[in-house]
Amino acid sequence: MQTSPLEQGVALLGAGRFHEALQQFSIALRQHPLAVEPRVGLAQASHGMGDGWSQTAWLSDACRVAPRRADLWMELGRALVAQKREPELEPMLLAALSLHRDDLPLLNLQAELYLRNKLHAQALPAYARLYALGTRDRAAVLHYGYCLEHTGQVEQAVERYREAIELHPDFLEAHVDLAGVLWRLEDFEGALAHARKAIELGPRHPYALRILGTALLNLNRVREAEEQLRRSLELMPGFSLAEVDLAFTLLLGGRMEEGWSFYARRWRDADRMKRPAFFRPELEWKGPREQPLRGKGIAVYAEQGLGDVIQFMRLAPLLHQAGAAVHAIIQPELVPLVEHSMPDVRCLTRDREARVDYHVALLDLPMHFGSTLESTTSQAPYLMAPREKVDAWRAKLAPWAGKFRVGIAWSGSRAQVNNNNRAMRLSQLLPLLEMEGVQGFSLQAGDAGPFTDVAVAPQRLVDLTGDWHDFTDSAAMLANLDLVITVDTAVAHLAGAMGLPVWVMLAPNADWRWLLDREDSPWYPSMRLFRRAHGETRTAQVSRVREALDGVLQSRTAGTGA
Repeated sequence: MQTSPLEQGVALLGAGRFHEALQQFSIALRQHPLAVEPRVGLAQASHGMGDGWSQTAWLSDACRVAPRRADLWMELGRALVAQKREPELEPMLLAALSLHRDDLPLLNLQAELYLRNKLHAQALPAYARLYALGTRDRAAVLHYGYCLEHTGQVEQAVERYREAIELHPDFLEAHVDLAGVLWRLEDFEGALAHARKAIELGPRHPYALRILGTALLNLNRVREAEEQLRRSLELMPGFSLAEVDLAFTLLLGGRMEEGWSFYARRWRDADRMKRPAFFRPELEWKGPREQPLRGKGIAVYAEQGLGDVIQFMRLAPLLHQAGAAVHAIIQPELVPLVEHSMPDVRCLTRDREARVDYHVALLDLPMHFGSTLESTTSQAPYLMAPREKVDAWRAKLAPWAGKFRVGIAWSGSRAQVNNNNRAMRLSQLLPLLEMEGVQGFSLQAGDAGPFTDVAVAPQRLVDLTGDWHDFTDSAAMLANLDLVITVDTAVAHLAGAMGLPVWVMLAPNADWRWLLDREDSPWYPSMRLFRRAHGETRTAQVSRVREALDGVLQSRTAGTGA
């Protein structure tokens, strides 16, 4: 009995005779123009001949003819992945999943595509759908948690990481990832326990060693943290996450010179640190020894948050003192305040341009100038509000002139990785606002979300932040207050940079700049720090602040003879 061209093509394909198979599949297609199998055979023969483009073209045509066959879409997807044609893979998957919404292989392929490209928000719905359909593969559950973490859903991420560990108790990556988020929920000991478990499973695993170092750092055990982070770097030189964590560890311990050196390596982490669009490697300033600034123009650019800019703009005048024409590229809302306070610094905006010889990242200036804890104190105060705005805000606050006027801020940026530990709920600050003789003023300009958990009567907390147009307004308002009490926010830096009395309530794992075991700050002589110990409640921390404020009020009363 004579075999059909399709059968002959299959046999030739199995024998590796791809050119002959191609001919037979072509004959079969002419005989049956709407048949799927000859198209699949042509795709397989093309693949065997090394012709990937023809392979995907035939598979795409097979999907056109039989769009309800999910296996054809999947085979096309695998071919595109193998050929590294990911730009074509996304629209193909969208088309396939519009027809096969619950197909597990297609969903998994889409989820992996987005995760591979660090598109966590796009990957999340795919992993959520896989999970809803009953997928409990340990990797899929882990990756679901990872996408939750990277879209700010930390508590849900913890649940998925714990589930991945339940599925496989010795799942090293799950212990690493769980240790990497528990500290963000103030479970510092839990983070340490899972980091130690990861080390038990992989004693020489660089990521396990790094996460152990991070867990120890969040417990302020800097020597132990340093040891683990250096071990991680010995095993994986250039591991940017470990380098930055080591920088924070050294800086927290007051070892500025080495800390700044390691912190300069943050730019190796291209996922987290982005140079500005105008960046040119050959123009990045290498410091005063290698590149003297006399007669040169330099642009210093912000790279991080408002608080960082406020803290380190103190170093911009040193560039002018070295003989440079100094330009700053900073957040627009800071421009009026910086230009008013630093006449020798010209800020660049959309309407202003400048030709410069060099540019430099703002937080690289401490390394270039050899900043030490001793040198920082002499630089404050260095920001000031315009006199006319100070006068205008004095008139605006005049109705409360007889009160002790206290500005309050209870949350920084909610996107900041440690904000859950740094922030206070407004309800937890009520004991301060309810004190006799105190008039509270909100300094909470940004959305505090769930941290604004109560509505406080205006007679207790006045909110004039709607009248802030830029930082000259907020600075002028602060200049008319008796005291600022805040968590770690840009407001804390602003008050400190102006030399105003400011009390900062710190988390147990306070940022490196606040150092360890001290109530003052070398960055800001007018600042007092109230640290929350590990295991201490926010209520207890606020009670200590209230006690200190009561002492100030009593001294003030005694001083006025009231």
